Amino acid sequence: MARSGLQGPYPLTEKTILNLVVNALDWSSAAVFALGDVKEKKFLIRRVGHADGDLANELKHYLGQYGAFRFRFYRSTRTAYNKECRLYHQFNPKDNAKHPTKPKNTKFTCPEPFCALSE
Repeated sequence: MARSGLQGPYPLTEKTILNLVVNALDWSSAAVFALGDVKEKKFLIRRVGHADGDLANELKHYLGQYGAFRFRFYRSTRTAYNKECRLYHQFNPKDNAKHPTKPKNTKFTCPEPFCALSE
C-alpha cells in the first residue's frame, strides 16, 4: 500500500482544523494536504493540494465535501510544491482535474522526470 507521508487521517471538521492546524506547534505557511474518505480503515485520497499561507482557510473550503484529510507543513514553498506533485502522480486523485499549479511568482517545475511539466 502506498504511503503519503502526511499526518492523519483526521475528520474534516472545523474543530479538528482548529485543534490540529490553527493551533499546531510546528505551523508553517507552506503546507500540503490530501482530502478523501476513510473506508475500511484506509484513507482514500480524492484530492491533493497546497496552501501558501493559510491552510486552515483552504481546508474550510472543502467542509462537507470530504470526510477526512491529511496534511503536513513544510519549511519552503518549493518543498511543498514538490510534495504535492509527487502525491498527484503517485495517487492520481480523481477530484484533481489537472496537474497542480506552480505557486505564483515562481519558476518551479514538477520534480517527476516523466511529467511534461518537469525540467
